[in-house]
Amino acid sequence: MSLHHLSTVLLGALIALAAPLAAADGHDHAAEAKPLGSLVIGSQAIAIATAGDLAAGTELHVELQLKPEAPAPKAIRVWVGSENARGSVKAKAEAEKGAKGAYEAHVEVPKPIPADSKLWIAIEQADGQTTKGSLALAPAAAPVHTHGPGDGHGH
Repeated sequence: MSLHHLSTVLLGALIALAAPLAAADGHDHAAEAKPLGSLVIGSQAIAIATAGDLAAGTELHVELQLKPEAPAPKAIRVWVGSENARGSVKAKAEAEKGAKGAYEAHVEVPKPIPADSKLWIAIEQADGQTTKGSLALAPAAAPVHTHGPGDGHGH
């Protein structure tokens, strides 16, 4: 496979992945959203992205991409805080028009932010069964590896 063909395939894949994140409200959140991670909740894999800074008393925009897209869940609720949601406000994620399996929520970040807070997602299926999972909001920073003259190796 030529380098040109490979870059064309990769560009097409990136465009296809970004398309579901375009909001139905007329502006594109994809430019703002940063991937947070992924989870498997029940039988659905969920890719999660957030836009905005995590700060106490602010709103965090959360974008979810469910696989498989069907059957659609009865409800998806998202919150920042502890598993029991004490001191948090749950936001209901809304399906994005024209983007299968794409949902978005505007989540209030508690003030103050409880220690060990996570982003929690609860999925209620059509049969009423609810499953949930969480992701850390501030992953630990990777150690910085610096090089100086005479450090014994080069790049």
